[in-house]
Amino acid sequence: MALPKASLEDGKFLTVFVPTIADITKPTLAEVNTPLVALSDYLTADGFKITHSQDFADDDREASPAVGQLPGQEKYTDGSLQVIDNTNISDEENVAVQKLTKGTKGYIVRRRGKDNTVPFEAGDIVSVYAVTIGIKTPVAHAANARQMSTISYSADPSSQDETATVTA
Repeated sequence: MALPKASLEDGKFLTVFVPTIADITKPTLAEVNTPLVALSDYLTADGFKITHSQDFADDDREASPAVGQLPGQEKYTDGSLQVIDNTNISDEENVAVQKLTKGTKGYIVRRRGKDNTVPFEAGDIVSVYAVTIGIKTPVAHAANARQMSTISYSADPSSQDETATVTA
């Protein structure tokens, strides 16, 4: 049996921030292709972070010498975006930092596996995170480094981790 093909991810992510989505399991082309922020243009290569985990409850029974587990609550934690931050650089755009301010609510939509120059298409499998933006923290200065900041965010438990499909 032949091994399945492995593909590199470089340049194959499209991440946007949109203000509204009517149904996060089925975002429409109109909703995702008119972003408030084209995040892919600002995110560092490893700058998107969110932890999606699940708690488990022990299932112990008087009649059994073994203890099993039942899947419990899911949660999203530790959301952060490391972005290029052009604060005080008048010749550069700084849309990510200007729009993603503390308290802003919206949706981060993320697709992988297609070139990021290809717009979202009907049938694309995407992640949709219902988020509230937290604080912006400047990244510490380093020699020969880009000016960056980390923007924290929380994600609602209803978020979809590659379980949503873009519709026409």
